[in-house]
Amino acid sequence: MRKAFFVVCAASLLCTAVARLACADPKSDLFQPDFFGTGTALQMRTRGLTDPFGRICQLPGDALTLSAAIDLALCRNPATRSAWAAAHQQAAALGAAESAWLPDISATGSASRTFGTHQDDSGVVTSADQTTKDAAINLSWTLYDFGGREGRIRNAKYQLDVAAATAGAVSQQTIVNVVQDFYGVVAADAGLVAAQTTESTAAHSLEIARALRGGGVATLADVLQAETVYEQAALSRIQAAQTVKTSRGGLAVLIGFTAEQPLKLAADGVPAQAPALTSRMEDLMAEAAKQRPDLAAARASVDAAVAEVTVARAAGRPSISITAGRTTVNQSGTPTQSYGQVGINLTVPIFTGFSVGYGVRQAQAALESQEVNAEQIRLNVSLDVWNAYHSLDSANQQLAATATLVATASNNQDVALGRYQAGVGTILDLLTAQTAAASARQVRIAAEFNWEVARARLALALGRLSGAQPLSAEAPLP
Repeated sequence: MRKAFFVVCAASLLCTAVARLACADPKSDLFQPDFFGTGTALQMRTRGLTDPFGRICQLPGDALTLSAAIDLALCRNPATRSAWAAAHQQAAALGAAESAWLPDISATGSASRTFGTHQDDSGVVTSADQTTKDAAINLSWTLYDFGGREGRIRNAKYQLDVAAATAGAVSQQTIVNVVQDFYGVVAADAGLVAAQTTESTAAHSLEIARALRGGGVATLADVLQAETVYEQAALSRIQAAQTVKTSRGGLAVLIGFTAEQPLKLAADGVPAQAPALTSRMEDLMAEAAKQRPDLAAARASVDAAVAEVTVARAAGRPSISITAGRTTVNQSGTPTQSYGQVGINLTVPIFTGFSVGYGVRQAQAALESQEVNAEQIRLNVSLDVWNAYHSLDSANQQLAATATLVATASNNQDVALGRYQAGVGTILDLLTAQTAAASARQVRIAAEFNWEVARARLALALGRLSGAQPLSAEAPLP
């Protein structure tokens, strides 16, 4: 009795130790080989992208460039990592589906000891202790199931295509978001500088108005108007400072850090002459149709739905499998038994309550839905390219127009200031000119921001984004 108790305790402790070892690291691949190479299959479907799993990404010691910000976001952004996690999950699902090609082998074993008066296997009542040990190994192998297994594997492969393409689409959208937030910070910083300039200019005008009034040239109304403009400029500067804080917090979170993370940016300047768009719309549409990951995901979803129809039909068809086993039974007081078994199983569904037919109908309806979805995405891709192309074309023109506008408004402000100081101009002319100059500076900042974002959105519409390289000067957009 005591010996049996110790055996049970030892078995319990062993099971607990194994369970703790298995749970120590939930991401450990110990005893989990990638026999079917699903990791490689995922890599082949995500060429040009960097898998964030296993990477350790930290802020650079120097100023943060757009390229570095994009790399950090692709490594740390939760949305991007979630899409990659789903892709890894689907890769494992493909391996699970392909494992159906191999047999299932299982082993069982037990040991028991009987005490007290009991009846042995021959029917004799005895009080002698009796030990029984048995062990068995069993094999089951599906040979043919009329396409069900192949359909599930094809479905898993296409679902992996979907997951990989989705990871690419999420990565590209993340890149665009980084471009927008990165240059949003740049624009906010420039806006603050412009607001400070406007405040300084308004303060200078107020000083001049007060001095002229002291000399009897200007009126109290001039001073009051100048004070009003100055207070408005001070308020705008306060609002611009808040915009800087908000935009920096948004960028920090987007690249995977908390909002209070200090960031120092190193942004490339906008070129003096924006490159003109020269590509034909037909060529861009064709390029997007080949490269857009969301369209690729939609097409793969259609293929997966086709495979699912095959699986649904196979559910109503026969399946053939073989079974084999070896069993050993050793019981004290009786001869040892050791025997093997082999057999062939044929399963023929005769009546399933019409569930198979409705399962096929359901799969066919799902296929129709995926085909409609793919067509909608195809149309959306064409609209994305169309809108992004013309947005960038407009942004190019706005850059040229605002450059002239800023120069003209600045010259007009200088002339108005000189006229007012000379006593031949009015305060209204001066304040109007200063307001126009301040507005021109803000319009220029918005034009530069819109140009950067428009370039990124055209690259997104074409499916070109895997990093910052398509947005560099060495690889200009069409």
